[in-house]
Amino acid sequence: MTPLAGFVVAVIAGWIIRDPRRAAAAVVVPFLAVLAAQTWVLASGHGDNPPSTVHGISYWVFQAIFLVLALGITTQLAIVRRARYAADDAGDASRRALSATALLLVLTAAFVTGYLLDSHPVLHHNANSPLPLTGIVGIVACVVGLVVVSALNIRQRRASVRDELAAASPGPAVAGGRR
Repeated sequence: MTPLAGFVVAVIAGWIIRDPRRAAAAVVVPFLAVLAAQTWVLASGHGDNPPSTVHGISYWVFQAIFLVLALGITTQLAIVRRARYAADDAGDASRRALSATALLLVLTAAFVTGYLLDSHPVLHHNANSPLPLTGIVGIVACVVGLVVVSALNIRQRRASVRDELAAASPGPAVAGGRR
C-alpha cells in the first residue's frame, strides 16, 4: 500500500508545488502517516501477512526505498513543471505549497481513517502470501514514474543547454560575414 500511496502523493505534490524541496517536504508526512497505519494494521494482526512482518529489517528497508522513490518522483516532477511554467508563478510559491500540503493532509487523513476502519482481524495469516495488487501496482508505478520524469528532466536540460549554446555562438554574419 505504501508504494501506491507514495506515488499518488508524489504526483500531487510535484504537480502543484514547483519548488523541489517544498514538494519533497510535502510528501514526507503523508507517506509516514500511511506507513504508520499500514504498520499498525499488520502488527495488530489485521493484515494478510503475520504480525512478525513488521519486525524484520527487510520491511523497513523496503519502506525506505519506497519513500526514496516517492521523493525522487516529486522532486523530478517539480523540476520539470518549474522549468515549463517558471514565468507564470514567480510570486505564489508559498501559496501553492500551502494549498498542496493542505490537500495532501486532508486526503491522507481520509484515506488512513477509511483504511483503519476497514481493517479487521485475520485468523489465518499467510507468511508466503504474494504481494497484494496495490503493492505491485504501486511499485511498478513508482519505478516507471521515476524513469519517465527523470527522462523528461534530462531532455529538458539538454534542450536548455542546446538553446544556450545556440544563443551564445555567433552566427556567420557576425563572424566576418564569411560562410
